[in-house]
Amino acid sequence: MSRKLFIYEVSGFIFVGVFGTLNHFLFDFFNSSAFVGLFCPVNESVWEHLKLLYFPYLLWCAVEYLPLKKPKSFFFSKLIGALCGMAFIVIFFYTYTGITGNESTFANILSFFAGAAISFAVSYELMRNKKDSTRPNENFSISMLIFISALFFIFTFSPPLIPLFEDPQTFTYGI
Repeated sequence: MSRKLFIYEVSGFIFVGVFGTLNHFLFDFFNSSAFVGLFCPVNESVWEHLKLLYFPYLLWCAVEYLPLKKPKSFFFSKLIGALCGMAFIVIFFYTYTGITGNESTFANILSFFAGAAISFAVSYELMRNKKDSTRPNENFSISMLIFISALFFIFTFSPPLIPLFEDPQTFTYGI
């Protein structure tokens, strides 16, 4: 199982890297479609850019679940992986911009790929080393993944007026 799991996690990293990169351009490509905006960044805010990782990662989770034949603590591992990857992106962004005073496209791209790598590395290690999760724990993890998705949907249209949600180019929020 460990080799098969490793192959799926590496494949997932590649999938998220490619699909997440494409995701950056889909909102404009589809003429600012509100539906597409639920899953793709609608502006250049840090929050919206977390969608580049989160939704392709979630899609990959759905793809790998059945072929892995219900791996140990799957949803718990995926939840923690997603949270760790997104936390890295946010922390990295505010750390390097705080130190340099500037935003860098290269650093942002690097943080996306590093966040994706962290997500899959964490979920891999948790699934590989964890015992079977309880049904309530897995149900809670699924609920949290849905809750995070709902937050992305809500904050696309009605984001809090704090820097995490502000587009640094237009100084606007959400759609």
